[in-house]
Amino acid sequence: MFDFQRIRLIARREIGTTFQKKSYRIGLLLQVIIVALLAMSPIFIAKFTSNDDSPREQKIGVVDTTGSDVSTTLGYTLQMLDGDNTDTYALSTLTDESSARAAVENDDVDAAVVATREDGEMTFRIITSDGDVEDSLAQLLMTATSSVAVADRVQQAGLTQSQASQIFTAPDMDVTTTNSASGDDEDVNNVVTYVIAYASTIVIFLFIIMYGQWISQGVVEEKASRIMEIMVNAATPRDLLAGKVIGIMITALAQFLPMVLTVGIIASLQKQIGRLFGVKPEQLFDINLGSIAWSFIGWFTLYFILGFLLFGALYAGIGSLVSRQEEVSTAVAPMTTVMMVGYMSALLSMSNPDGMVARIAYLFPGTTVFVSMLRLVSGNPAPWEIAVSIIGLLIAVVLAMLFAARLYRVGVLMYGQRPGFKSLFTLRGMQEVSR
Repeated sequence: MFDFQRIRLIARREIGTTFQKKSYRIGLLLQVIIVALLAMSPIFIAKFTSNDDSPREQKIGVVDTTGSDVSTTLGYTLQMLDGDNTDTYALSTLTDESSARAAVENDDVDAAVVATREDGEMTFRIITSDGDVEDSLAQLLMTATSSVAVADRVQQAGLTQSQASQIFTAPDMDVTTTNSASGDDEDVNNVVTYVIAYASTIVIFLFIIMYGQWISQGVVEEKASRIMEIMVNAATPRDLLAGKVIGIMITALAQFLPMVLTVGIIASLQKQIGRLFGVKPEQLFDINLGSIAWSFIGWFTLYFILGFLLFGALYAGIGSLVSRQEEVSTAVAPMTTVMMVGYMSALLSMSNPDGMVARIAYLFPGTTVFVSMLRLVSGNPAPWEIAVSIIGLLIAVVLAMLFAARLYRVGVLMYGQRPGFKSLFTLRGMQEVSR
């Protein structure tokens, strides 16, 4: 039925011709760059939204008229309250409140604390450049000075250090969740799953349309130069059709594979790349792609190949029936409509990948490829649904190849004429061309 040696030669010709095009190579480079930037967007977002959280030295001026060592206690308390933050606090002694205000105004210090005693009780005045109590440093100083005041009261009451520690020791606490995984990480992974499913649907849709048009236009160009008549004398229409579609499909996969590898490499090295930009690992979401990576690549490759063979054959067959490039868009309009139905079905199924729309579209060969990733990555299709969708696509591919080969045959022998629908099925004299 098919001569695979001829198909291989024709496919190799298509691949070589495509790779030699400068537009193809430039487009591939630009796509890889764009995908790399998109894959690194979480790093850029973390970088430009966390500048205020970057480690730095906070300068605090202290005016102490209490007779106690407020600076030492305050510095220790600030460092304890800061928790996991790596900020450091440099405390300097100032003489009075006026010098403290001058130091803040001149940016010699970030803030100042004036500690005094009234009726034996410590009182504090915190001075900042804008006097905003909602400022993070001001709030930290308010909490720290409160702790210093409490410690001073404990000391004034005559309690020993062990007694004071026992009073203010926090009880043991354990916070758990009803979910087995962290809520934030689980939500993030769910979002990532939906993004992957939706992005793969867009990629399949755009690549089939783009390369399908490429196939049709290539066929019309070959007809215009009468190259097709020479090729038909060397191979059957079926072999020509299969070789052309498979060759261009390989160029499409060759354009997609570098993008997948780029995303995979950046995702696996996200934390290391983040460090180069000064982003801490904890500022990045812990995204687990391992559970879906290999299965996704396998399913995507399978459905992409079947979908491309199906629509690519029809694009080639329809392209052989027209004689001018301007007629290609009109000729393939019905097929584009079918693909739009599949794409819209995928959009409607985003909120419910296991809904009725998704299940029906998944089983219909014309729309299967567009809903497949959404069903497999985000939904839970039954094994029989997967089997039916694949078998249905295989049958549709074979029928499309046979039908498109007949269109090819008619398109070549009726060059310059506009064949009617009836002639596609009644030209008995064409059989010798297919050999």
